[in-house]
Amino acid sequence: MIADERIINLINKEYLDRIPSFVKNHATGKTCQLIAREYPDLYGIFSREQEPTNEENHQMQDIVNDIVAKRLDKQHL
Repeated sequence: MIADERIINLINKEYLDRIPSFVKNHATGKTCQLIAREYPDLYGIFSREQEPTNEENHQMQDIVNDIVAKRLDKQHL
């Protein structure tokens, strides 16, 4: 999906490098599903053909990096 790709591109490279390659697709996919469930309006904006605004990008970047950071800490990665 276009929204998932856009969201994954907002994750800090440092965080992505810490995720083992054999679970990376699962981890990023489940993170996108969580965002779609918890923030449906913002996820819908990222699903559109037109690019999200800088403010929307910043808001999503804060959300997704917070989720990934918490999950990495939980897994001791």
